[in-house]
Amino acid sequence: MAGTTATSSALWRMESVRRHLLPASPPVLHQNPLGTMRLEPSPVIIGGMVLDIHAKPFMQPHPGTTVPGMVKYISGGVARNIAECIYKLETRPFMISVVGNDMAGDFLLKYWRSAGLCTDGILQADDVTTPIVSNVFDGSGELIAGVASDGAVENFLSPSWIYQFCHHISTAPLLMLDANLSPESLEAACEIAHESGVPVFFEPVSLVKSSRIAPIAKYITYTSPNEIELVAMANSLSPPEKYNFVNMEKFKNKAKAVECLFEMLSPAMFFLLEKGIKFLLVTLGSNGIFVCCKECTSLMKDQWKSEMMSFSTPLLEKLEQCFPSNMLVNLPREGSSRTYVFHLPAVSASVVSLTGAGDCLVGGVISALCGGLDMMQSVAVGIAIAKASVESEANIPDKFSVATIAGVA
Repeated sequence: MAGTTATSSALWRMESVRRHLLPASPPVLHQNPLGTMRLEPSPVIIGGMVLDIHAKPFMQPHPGTTVPGMVKYISGGVARNIAECIYKLETRPFMISVVGNDMAGDFLLKYWRSAGLCTDGILQADDVTTPIVSNVFDGSGELIAGVASDGAVENFLSPSWIYQFCHHISTAPLLMLDANLSPESLEAACEIAHESGVPVFFEPVSLVKSSRIAPIAKYITYTSPNEIELVAMANSLSPPEKYNFVNMEKFKNKAKAVECLFEMLSPAMFFLLEKGIKFLLVTLGSNGIFVCCKECTSLMKDQWKSEMMSFSTPLLEKLEQCFPSNMLVNLPREGSSRTYVFHLPAVSASVVSLTGAGDCLVGGVISALCGGLDMMQSVAVGIAIAKASVESEANIPDKFSVATIAGVA
């Protein structure tokens, strides 16, 4: 009897430890109630699914010791975040990624399946360790430090796995790639898309990985670097390095800040357009975004008119009211020798967390493009979605407000 009691006590303690170490069950992923989903060709998203560990101290961190704070497990990864954002705007994505047969992998897939999203393109294997990123933030939501264990995407998301989904890619309205992929996998995906005339959106992910655009620049229709990623991308195509970016002190005059940023970044922007990229969306943080293009058509509006995908119907109706025809910008036509750079300002926000804002920007742009909006309208939608993201603790807000997004856009 005593032995049975001791065994039960030991099992109870082990179960308590297990519950403490395991992340809580992920929240159910609900689509925003903005309309009814329709099945149709899906934008294909290839890249990382990551378990994010967010640590936010309640006081100034001290080296060599711990401080009280809040630690959360959140579904993350650039490609995964973008796919979730797209889904919540009623455009059903097809995700190609890799996770391990471990706690983190189960956490991510449970969240994904809760929405009824397809997992056919997500490889789950015993010999894979699910990518994990641990981030520490300050009180204002700015990243202090982080460590990423994301080698699985590069090592296991191989060209052979991607080739299995040739049909999905070749019939997609758009292919989005994040730079976590190996150069070989990036090239394989781009070649499949190129053969079928599918536009490619390249997400640089980080300063180090952004240079992976070099061998595939000729295939890229859209890319969304920040200032330092833009310079790294240009330098990867122009050895030895000749482009640079220097962080400036904050200007009280926003117009002056934008003017200085343009003078500093325009050589790199113009160079990348010369290398064949059709649209550059250069994110400038609180200073907004540069939209750069050369010798292009309005692409999505004209080229895909017969292939428009679903996009939140209530949101689209609101946006049509906010974007009267006399406010639209006519982009340059094929054969134009001029380079165009438009500046769209950021909008003020009550910052909670800045992680996920860039991914929401891209997700908003892709969804709007697939819904038939032109580039300028789509970027405006992306900026509005990014604002909703920075005002949320989650990478992707639980819900988007139709009225708020339309008003901000």
